[in-house]
Amino acid sequence: MTASSAGRPLAVDEAPERARPGRQRSRAADDSILSATLEVLAADGYGGLTMSAVIAAAGVSSATLYRRWPTKQQLVAAALASLHAAVVDIDTGSLAGDIAEFLRSSADTMSVRRADLAEDVAVELRRNPEFRAAVNEKFVVPRLVVLGHILDRARNRGELGPGLSAEVAMSFINGPLHHRVFVMGGAPTPAFLRSVVAAALASLAELAPPRR
Repeated sequence: MTASSAGRPLAVDEAPERARPGRQRSRAADDSILSATLEVLAADGYGGLTMSAVIAAAGVSSATLYRRWPTKQQLVAAALASLHAAVVDIDTGSLAGDIAEFLRSSADTMSVRRADLAEDVAVELRRNPEFRAAVNEKFVVPRLVVLGHILDRARNRGELGPGLSAEVAMSFINGPLHHRVFVMGGAPTPAFLRSVVAAALASLAELAPPRR
């Protein structure tokens, strides 16, 4: 998970390529569909977006779209995820370094916001559990996997004790950042991130004190 055999960071959701019979999936078609989805979403909102409108805007067949994303929720979640870099594992050799990099990556993701999409998507997330689940699958689950590896390595180094889940740790790490950006409308400045790292490390040590 931390690296490929060539030393390249491995994306969390990256799987080994397998040869498959028949026509191979086209990256150009993927990009066209996701770009068209963002265009339709900006123009019509989530409620007005239809699969047929995306098919027409992307210039692909219905089979091409549905083979990739069978539902509207999955399609829009994938389109939103395409605005951000892939989530990769983090291993700096220390808990402090890993948390700092984890927060920096989260801050970069939260800073990439399209004003023409943000409000409509936020409203839909609150009222549509299926859409929220699809978005969580793209944004939250990969980060929980990375954070789980960070905590495991910290325990192996003796920096943390047992009993702390990635879900709980995430609230203490990303919670202040989410509040700063989405509730207060502030920027995740370097000084703010340093403060969050310090507070997160203190919280994690309190929740899972290392064994002496």
